[in-house]
Amino acid sequence: MSFETELKLSLSENSVPQLKTHPFWKKFAVEGPKTFHLGNVYYDTADRALNQAKVALRIREKNGVYFQTLKTKGESINGLTRRGEWEWSISGNQLDFSRLSKVWPESLQTISAEQLQPLFATDFDRTLWLVDYNGTKVEAALDQGLVKSGDARSLICELELELIDGDEAVLQQIADELGQDVDLTPSDKSKAERGFELLLMRD
Repeated sequence: MSFETELKLSLSENSVPQLKTHPFWKKFAVEGPKTFHLGNVYYDTADRALNQAKVALRIREKNGVYFQTLKTKGESINGLTRRGEWEWSISGNQLDFSRLSKVWPESLQTISAEQLQPLFATDFDRTLWLVDYNGTKVEAALDQGLVKSGDARSLICELELELIDGDEAVLQQIADELGQDVDLTPSDKSKAERGFELLLMRD
């Protein structure tokens, strides 16, 4: 298991060109930008037991390779989120419950693989920079796309600053520096939470 620590910031589509060309990247980015597509399908039970337990389960496709990810309940304050995360490479677009069973939360032990079903998807392009900010390594990801559930849609336009190694406080420092020129708003809402909101709108 790893622990994910990230700062999520929303922005308008009109601000994207300004963010992408910000001088910050020339000064601190050691890799990138790289842009690629990510398709994600989120799973839960019919009564949404995982969501109630603040657990997210998804299969992600990137360049024809599939990854299964489980994220557990964490805490989120002013856009800064800390939570447990497990990820495995899998052979296709079907859940591998044999791996999940080893790390499955105790509160969800009564749930079987047969009860898990796809409920919604996210579909977006990611532009990625690897940043070294005074010795702290950060992955900066600009995501643009959609959360989709049936005919319902919700726009994705956000910057995620994920701590790779170093001082957590640097995430806010980077946000402050970029925020001098780009309107960035802290967001505590994950893509999975937005997907469940779409489901509620359909119910």
